[in-house]
Amino acid sequence: MFRFIIKSFAFQKLRNNIIPIPKRTVTSFSSLFIGYNIQYNNIQNIFSKTILRTRQNNVCSKNKYLLSRYNHDIPRVHRNCWKCNSEIDYLSIHCNRKDCGVIQNVFPNDVTYFEILGVGKKVNGQLQPTYDIDSDQLRKNFLLLQQRVHPDSYSTKEDRQEYNYASQQSSLINKAYQVLRDPLSRAKYMLKLNNISISESESLQDQELLMEILDVREQLEEATNENNVKVIKNESEDKINNILAELSQAFSSNDFCMAKESTVKLQYWYNIRNATIDWQPGKRIEIYH
Repeated sequence: MFRFIIKSFAFQKLRNNIIPIPKRTVTSFSSLFIGYNIQYNNIQNIFSKTILRTRQNNVCSKNKYLLSRYNHDIPRVHRNCWKCNSEIDYLSIHCNRKDCGVIQNVFPNDVTYFEILGVGKKVNGQLQPTYDIDSDQLRKNFLLLQQRVHPDSYSTKEDRQEYNYASQQSSLINKAYQVLRDPLSRAKYMLKLNNISISESESLQDQELLMEILDVREQLEEATNENNVKVIKNESEDKINNILAELSQAFSSNDFCMAKESTVKLQYWYNIRNATIDWQPGKRIEIYH
């Protein structure tokens, strides 16, 4: 990035003739271009190509390592209990002191849903986000956590603050579970962790696939019985399974461009599957694109 800024600055100087420039080989600006031997006529081409590469890579390459924010490069060891101020484990739900033991307030914003629910890829003892998770383990961890924070268990506490924190914890844990249990919302969440967002009306760039979606919509509209719809539903399930395999590969290789493209496709096929479930003779088919 620093080299790009230097090149940009030098090009502006060359273009605007702030410093006289010979039409032959440029050897000035030695402090800016140490080791470079640049033809003046090629400078603008170099600069333009640099901008083009930057724009092409901007969406995905700059995001490739953003998950390092969640890899705990700076170890998060503890926080402090809101009541007794003693140090507790960063991900602890209750104070570790036996004479205190109060439920804690919700986790800091930099704690991911994967950490909250104890699923993901373990690296150096830390849980990192991963698309492939054990659904059974996820549900088991969710139920155990909800037992520990259920607000009803704190409704009789003298300190109302514990009940409030229990309600907040329960709500957060439930939200985390709803996001991670569904392949589409899990993909969107992982992209969001990398500063990539996908709206409900995200456009599909693959025109061939878009035509396929429109064709399926027409088939649903012309369907006369549930058997016709069942065929379409089975086809959509196959498509979804194939896209899930793509997402697994994309996230495991940190290819967020592919992950975003596959997530948009998954969103479309989800809509088709939902349309087959809601299908009724003569009912208008709503598939957003």
